[in-house]
Amino acid sequence: MGGSGSKFSDLFYPDNPYRRARAQELHDDVKFICHQFAEVKEKRDVLLKSIEPKLNELMKKHGFNTTDELDSKLQTILNGDTLKEYNRIKKELESKDNFTNMVFKLTSIVGATTGVFLGGLVLAGIMTGAAALAALGMIGAVLAVIVVIAIFLSVFEGKEERDKMRKFIRELSQERVRAQAAYAAMNALCSQAYDIKLWLDEPLISGNEEIMTKLLSKNFKDKYDQSRRTHVVKYLEDYDRRRGSWINEDPDWQTGPEDILGSFKEHQGSPPMLPTLLKNIMGYTSVAPSLMGFNALIPITTYNPMVDYKLAEHRDSDTNVSTFNDLDEKDDADDPPPKIKFDYTSPDGSGTVELTYLTSDEASCQGIDSNNNKWRFEYESHVVPDNPTNIQVSHYLFSLVNCTAGKVFNSCRLNMISQSAG
Repeated sequence: MGGSGSKFSDLFYPDNPYRRARAQELHDDVKFICHQFAEVKEKRDVLLKSIEPKLNELMKKHGFNTTDELDSKLQTILNGDTLKEYNRIKKELESKDNFTNMVFKLTSIVGATTGVFLGGLVLAGIMTGAAALAALGMIGAVLAVIVVIAIFLSVFEGKEERDKMRKFIRELSQERVRAQAAYAAMNALCSQAYDIKLWLDEPLISGNEEIMTKLLSKNFKDKYDQSRRTHVVKYLEDYDRRRGSWINEDPDWQTGPEDILGSFKEHQGSPPMLPTLLKNIMGYTSVAPSLMGFNALIPITTYNPMVDYKLAEHRDSDTNVSTFNDLDEKDDADDPPPKIKFDYTSPDGSGTVELTYLTSDEASCQGIDSNNNKWRFEYESHVVPDNPTNIQVSHYLFSLVNCTAGKVFNSCRLNMISQSAG
């Protein structure tokens, strides 16, 4: 409306600007966390390159020139379930990344000396890396969907926009939790790599397998705990509180499995295709190929103060694909049309009217009064106040038209008396 970033329908749906701001905020959070994830993963990969020669030195120090020689030694000193676990993990690692192979090699060297194989640590690394990457894959798909949907937002007004924004907020709130957990887990892997590099550089540690065993056992668990729900929720709640986020319609993202990534089932397949998610969120069944490459959300109009419903996300236990609560959808559909009551003042006359929302577009908004008279607002201009963050309806000038009576009130200023929640 006049470059303010708001819409005419905001008169009847005064919370829509807050919904836009929250959806944009959550989207930016998820993108930033994903960026952090990529950075820390790259840092971890750099550390791995510096660790590899140090591991080879340690292996030779213990009399093993090749990994095959190390494996042969372990086959002779391990027995029972420990040997079975070692062989099972060794087979699993054939398709895993360099980090888990590095940890496996280190625990194998320690195991060949002490007879203690820390298989749990290797498995933790495998599961953490796989779950974190799988979670980020799903989150990337969701962000891509919202990029596409955002392109169509300009055609939505009032109730439709409110319903779409509620869905954005619901979906992105959950994805932000998973993204933060994935980042914390990847950070734990990076910290583990950094610590291992330090230990290998310290002869008192690298030369004492018992100390190395204790450090390896304890260190990773402490860092991985930062990816658990208790820590993730506290961090995100504090973050929202510090910046004064509008959380009136956030779902209950605080509760759920404590081990967020541990509950993420990697075997359930790759993220759903965009058309599937679009259908879930908006009813679209196809996406223009030219839009699929967008990697940043089209701005969802800026926040405008001119102008609180809890939603719960449900997740299909078999597919792990987000679905939306049908009852919540029905509640949205059954909401009564919003009303506004205001005084209007114009050179052409003044009065008080209460209107029920009918429809709106980019240029105007329509409502109906108790006598079935249709009224239309059309934007004329607005005055930017000294404090531009405190724009009110009274700063705008409208053309107010009583369509039924054919009366036009030009340069009309409104003073809101009441607005129903919308």
